[in-house]
Amino acid sequence: MSVRMFRAKIRPEKTADMEAAGKELFAAIEAAQPQGVRYTWCRLQDDETYLLLVDLEDDAANPLAALSTFTDVMAELKGDWIAEPLTMEQLTPIGSYRLF
Repeated sequence: MSVRMFRAKIRPEKTADMEAAGKELFAAIEAAQPQGVRYTWCRLQDDETYLLLVDLEDDAANPLAALSTFTDVMAELKGDWIAEPLTMEQLTPIGSYRLF
């Protein structure tokens, strides 16, 4: 299990784009039903910072990368939407109830 947390501060004028893209992305993920991955987006109280959590069974293969919607959204996120550099942290779960 490999759990990572990405923190993305979004430019205020792009948060609506981020929310719309998230809905489209998760609809595509639901339709594809990729195996070996758990994935979520959470918005923080400031309405501009998002946490993206991903749990991969196999670090060598992210099944989300096979979805064109995922690659398109990630390109927009890293290109036009972020207000600050995207940060990533490796997480080590010590306990979880139906999350990881």
